[in-house]
Amino acid sequence: MILLVCCNTGFTDETNSFRAMTWNIWHGGREDGDKVGPQRVVEIIKQSKADVIAMQETYGSGEWISEQLGFHFHPRGTNVSIFSRYPVLEDVSVFEEFKCVGAILGLPGGRKLAFYSIWLPYNKEIWEEGTRNVKDLESMKSACEASRKDLATMWALIKQRLSDSKYDEIPIVIAGDFNSMSHLDYIEPFQEQFDGVVLDWPTSRILTDAKFRDSWRETHPEVERKKDRTWTPRFPKQQQDRIDFIYYRGDCLEARDSVIIDEHPQGFPSDHAAVVTEFSCNKESETPKLRVVSYNIKHGLGNDGRLDLKRTASLLNNLSADFIGIQEVDNKVQRSGGVDQAQTLGKSLQMHSAFGSFMDYQGGEYGLGILSKYPILRSHEIRLPTGNEPRVALACKVQLPNQRKVVVVNLHFDWVEDDKFRFMQAETLAKYLDTLTLPYLLIGDFNDQPNSRTLELLSRNSLSAVKPNNDRFTFPATKPVIEIDFIFAAPSSAWQLKFTRVFDGKMTSDHRPVIAVFALNP
Repeated sequence: MILLVCCNTGFTDETNSFRAMTWNIWHGGREDGDKVGPQRVVEIIKQSKADVIAMQETYGSGEWISEQLGFHFHPRGTNVSIFSRYPVLEDVSVFEEFKCVGAILGLPGGRKLAFYSIWLPYNKEIWEEGTRNVKDLESMKSACEASRKDLATMWALIKQRLSDSKYDEIPIVIAGDFNSMSHLDYIEPFQEQFDGVVLDWPTSRILTDAKFRDSWRETHPEVERKKDRTWTPRFPKQQQDRIDFIYYRGDCLEARDSVIIDEHPQGFPSDHAAVVTEFSCNKESETPKLRVVSYNIKHGLGNDGRLDLKRTASLLNNLSADFIGIQEVDNKVQRSGGVDQAQTLGKSLQMHSAFGSFMDYQGGEYGLGILSKYPILRSHEIRLPTGNEPRVALACKVQLPNQRKVVVVNLHFDWVEDDKFRFMQAETLAKYLDTLTLPYLLIGDFNDQPNSRTLELLSRNSLSAVKPNNDRFTFPATKPVIEIDFIFAAPSSAWQLKFTRVFDGKMTSDHRPVIAVFALNP
């Protein structure tokens, strides 16, 4: 896949970022030779620019690797170890020494991180050719029962070890070789990629049920088995699965981007691919952040011609958003099965929902919606000038957990090349926005590009969620060439922008989802 993760990714504060890697290096990296293998391991780690590494199957290579990297080395037993650019402040290891090592790391700026490298066992082989019976789901699940059992015990011990109040504000990363697949992958909308198997793998549930987030799936929200897999670059005839994970928890941490590394010019040294996630790590006392998403869902119609709202829900669920503005939404329309799509998505994501109607269509209504993690106190349609189709903007007044209130506004403007109607709609919406006394978020499919008069009008006194230069296009999802989906926060003095990303979703819709993370100033 790729070797480097250094890139322009739309982040606002590089000093508060770090890269975490997990990698099972296979017999100490020596499978291709006692010297050449570990040397390739070092080269890959250096090119990845990883700052902290959860390593498995270290097996005697750790000290030499750490010397070559100039990193602190924190091993436990022969298998699991931690390499860190930052000092190890305290050992917080639990469970069996072969399977778990943990440390409190001192990050720059006085911040701390609880970092664990783990290895989990499995009961029987289901990856080699001929060993997996996809018609016997219980047998498949039981093959990974040992990993579930060990992780359940391990997490209980980690919670106990970090139960002192002095650890309360320290984020946690648990990374390693889990030897089990994820319930976020083997789901109905993507079952054709897994030989028709839909399976709620219990091992991955343990940490997600404890409010950990899967950094890879969050930054790659659409399942793509070939791209996602970490097992196995060395044996392509075996079952290709994602079994290596970086999970994280903590209000101050955000996963910005993740890559899988499975190549080296002279031969990849391991049977596992490496996973690298870049995190932002802000000060613990900072105002809580809001994750804001804009996504034109095309009424659940994918680029494969399949109508599948469950696929839309799975992608949105993986983004862990606080607010989602969805466009091209059906409400009890015949073409989409008579479903109230905003309400259905809200229930699936355990979010509050509101719908704004453009027009009557096929026995129902066509429009747009807002999904909110927090209670919607009031929803309001702003009728816009009719262009090629009727249009409204939808505004929701929302109450945050700290009792502060914000307004979330979602729009979908006229789509034809001539911007006459589009600008008229923008002018009407701008007049409404000028009446707002609360901070607001403006989300939507603008159907216009940067530097247009539509964007210039609506971005006044706003903080723009500027996308990374090398990945800012949002349409079409398969081969994006234009940027027409945007997020703004206003007034600009009320907000801080943390980062913006555009995610891939080549099958789920013809638009790519956009996410921006903002902090609301005190």
